[in-house]
Amino acid sequence: MAIETRTIFFDQTELVQAAYAYCIRQGLALPHGRLTEVRAEPESVGQVRLHFGDDERSNRRLSLSYSQMAAGIILHCGVVGIPLPRYGRKRLTPAGEGMALIVRLPEHAGEAILAEAPEPKAISAG
Repeated sequence: MAIETRTIFFDQTELVQAAYAYCIRQGLALPHGRLTEVRAEPESVGQVRLHFGDDERSNRRLSLSYSQMAAGIILHCGVVGIPLPRYGRKRLTPAGEGMALIVRLPEHAGEAILAEAPEPKAISAG
């Protein structure tokens, strides 16, 4: 059985945009300051930490679950034009300094549509 898997990596800039837009759309109360970093905790913790402010000592933070962050990234993909399959299983995972959205397509994602091809025509020489 063949399975198609697609991995899309998101850097800090895209994660910040996706997380901020998600929070605004959901009406979450955001701390004062600019969202400067999105840091994924290990998958066993299942939290993504949003850091607000310009210094590391700032304690203005907000936590999202992996599911919430995945929803934000999926919305971000729609805004910036990254196509995602509707029926694929999507999973978010830490990847280096960013995160990766892993999309696994089921064996039968939908019916294949066969198009009728025109008969080939001979090309005359000369």
